Amino acid sequence: MNLIIILIAILISVFVFLFLINFNYKDARLVFDTLESRAEDAISRFNKAGSEDDDIKLLFEEEGSINIFGVRVKSIEGLFLLRIISSISFLIFLVVFGFLWKKNLTYHALIGAVIIYFLPPQIIKSKIITKSKKIQSELPDVIDILSSLIKAGLNLDEALNYISENYKCETGKLFKKAQVKIFEGTSKAEAYHSIAKLSFCNDFKTVIKILVQAEIIGNPVSEVLKDMSKVIRNNQRDLLKISSERLESNLVLIIFVFMFVPTIFLFLLPIIPQLQMLF
Repeated sequence: MNLIIILIAILISVFVFLFLINFNYKDARLVFDTLESRAEDAISRFNKAGSEDDDIKLLFEEEGSINIFGVRVKSIEGLFLLRIISSISFLIFLVVFGFLWKKNLTYHALIGAVIIYFLPPQIIKSKIITKSKKIQSELPDVIDILSSLIKAGLNLDEALNYISENYKCETGKLFKKAQVKIFEGTSKAEAYHSIAKLSFCNDFKTVIKILVQAEIIGNPVSEVLKDMSKVIRNNQRDLLKISSERLESNLVLIIFVFMFVPTIFLFLLPIIPQLQMLF
């Protein structure tokens, strides 16, 4: 029976593969665009009750596409389609597999479909959080370098261009995007504000505000950036202290549950028979 299930799964996989190979790309693109437009209408109705996360929308607008489950998703509508298709596919697969295996997997299929439906947005949010943490950790060093370059005689544009060309980190990539936007004709303020939003980091947004104000007013920013770097480092140090304190409390709980309670049980184990005789 297991061999038959494996053979059926292989035949279905071969059929789907041959179908996709022979399917015209233009027809596939037309079908996908039609589904995407329908999904956009559905999302616009759904957003009346609750709007999509602004950070996810912004990430799609700036990045162009995001890789989820090996699929390049290019919009909120495409994400909605991916969630629907993947959850329904999993539901059908598990129900059919349970039918062939002569087991009722309907509840498992429903639970798995719900999990898969809500999983893609969480994957994107985890990518946003990871990116924000990287920028937060890189920011003090980048600010120190920027301040040193300005003190050395470079103007703000030259210093930012130097960082974007020579430092292959998340912050350097953001400054590179700002340089590209300025080259395409976007104003400096708009370019800087766009990368500030894309950073998803409050400290980086503060730095960008300082740079924009310095560009408008013409004030020197090297000392301000130096002080800003010290403040960010102190904040990071405070966060580490808070995390270590939480870790200590968790360790105390673990020690109590896995060491103190078993020790008490071992001490009470010899007198349990005597207690049973009394009661």
